[in-house]
Formats: sequence, structure tokens, C-alpha cells
Amino acid sequence: MKTLVPMTVLMIVVLLVPPAVAGGNTAPVKRQVYENAIDDEIAQSRQMASLLSSRSANLRQKGHREASKAIFLEMHRKELVDDMLAKKLEPKTYKVERFLNDRFRCNCYATWAANTD
Repeated sequence: MKTLVPMTVLMIVVLLVPPAVAGGNTAPVKRQVYENAIDDEIAQSRQMASLLSSRSANLRQKGHREASKAIFLEMHRKELVDDMLAKKLEPKTYKVERFLNDRFRCNCYATWAANTD
């Protein structure tokens, strides 16, 4: 009986302390994940930009869009990472890719709308 209380307290401490310590500052880790994801997207977009020399008009359009996306990601890298951190976006590949694509589409539409007026 005398060892039951200290053992119970020890078990509570062992179970509660590690999550509290591990749940500390994860922002630098997430920042690195987001930056790596942006680097991957830039690399993929640059590779797809090679379609600019295609004979197909549709593929040339895709190449132009991918080249524009690479430039957008390079220019807005810090802002995009800060926005992902502010929105507490889970550092999952598909969520980061969707966020980047949505931001790029919004920017392209705004640019297109501004140029048509």
C-alpha cells in the first residue's frame, strides 16, 4: 500500500510530462517542412515548364502556367510560409500542395482581372 501511491504519482508524471515537452515549439519544424514543400513545387514546376517548347498549344499553355507558378512561389516564399504557419496548416504534403495551388490560382485570377480592365 505504501508503494501504491508513489507508483501512481510516478505513472501520472511519466504519462503527462512527455506530451507537454514534445508539444513545445514546433514552428521551426513546420517552417522547414513548408519550405521543403515549396522547393519541391518549384522544382516540379520548372520541370513542367519545359513544355513551353512543345508543338501542342495546350502543352505550351501548361508550360507557361508552370513557369509562372515557379516564379510566383519563388517571389512569395516567405509570405506563403508565414500564412501556412498562421493558419496552422497540417504539414501534410497534400494539404500544403493544395494551399499553394489555391494561392497561385487566386493570384493568377487577380492578375488576369486587373489586366482585362
